[in-house]
Amino acid sequence: MEWLERALAGQADPFSRRSQGAGYRTAAVVHSGASRQRRERGSAGIGREFRCSPKHSLGPWPLKTLSLLECSVDGRLWHACLEGLKKFLVFRGSMGMPAAWPIPSEQVRGFLTAESLYSPSKALVYVAGLAYLSKLTGNSDPLEDPITRFMVIGLKRRAGILRDKYLPVTIEVLRPLLGALASVCITHYEYLLFRALFTVAFFGALRIGEMVAKHRDILQPDLLYLSDLQLMERRVAFHLRNSSVGQERHVISLGLSEEPWVCPVLAVQNYMTVRSQLEGPLFIHLDNTAVTRRDFLTVLRGALQLLGLRPEQYGVHSFWLGTAVTAARCGYLREDVTRLARWPCMVLNRP
Repeated sequence: MEWLERALAGQADPFSRRSQGAGYRTAAVVHSGASRQRRERGSAGIGREFRCSPKHSLGPWPLKTLSLLECSVDGRLWHACLEGLKKFLVFRGSMGMPAAWPIPSEQVRGFLTAESLYSPSKALVYVAGLAYLSKLTGNSDPLEDPITRFMVIGLKRRAGILRDKYLPVTIEVLRPLLGALASVCITHYEYLLFRALFTVAFFGALRIGEMVAKHRDILQPDLLYLSDLQLMERRVAFHLRNSSVGQERHVISLGLSEEPWVCPVLAVQNYMTVRSQLEGPLFIHLDNTAVTRRDFLTVLRGALQLLGLRPEQYGVHSFWLGTAVTAARCGYLREDVTRLARWPCMVLNRP
């Protein structure tokens, strides 16, 4: 955590000479019988923590505050933020840039340009993580700079994120899509299975890897199992496997909908009446084999084609994207939509 401590030290005193270079000095507190403050070279050791001014946006103990904030968000989101910060600190140090906070716009643009040479998509994740941490600590969003914002748009196009062929499955699309399943699915079991899949995918903003297997004989670690489901009379909860923080796991809890046709609770309850009680992947066929990514796409595209929509314009992430787009249209704050999607770099500029 040395790099994070160095970043916080720089934030506490952004223009101090001692916060720059490898030999900077920092204030540390030794937790012993009588706490005494002393200055040490390098990062703080075991049993010590950086202490900032009480006016610091994260309070006098920023590392402890950050450790609590870590437990409040999805594990992958937090990892992406810290990975972006770590990469940025390495870049800034190698370029001899001052350890200023808030992050100057020219530093963000330089970092974005350098990382885009390796992977445009990862560069976008890194700068989105920097923006998230910056806002989290009470500073301005570095991506609000006009030049940086247009650079991000250009990278999104290069990475294929803004391609028009990937459309969201919004609530307006979901309603007729569920109706088309009766004609696409061969058996009643399959109808109930994919009805549960589609409604949970939308209302739970679940990722494709959490619902279905990549291949018939390959079950990825984040795939939901029957034991991860908690089914109640008016609510259904999914304990995600890929976002454990400490002893806790991220839980997606869905309640009864006022519109029974698209209600995920009713859909899951109906599916569970026909599913076997055999432990394994949550969404399985009648022969107890896991639903695969290919199965999911086959049924989805068959239903879309029946509705007169172009199947090639939709993909496996269309439900997840549709959840965020629908929430944004309903007036939810950007922070709420980001929390719902469990990812810091959402594309929400859709009409």
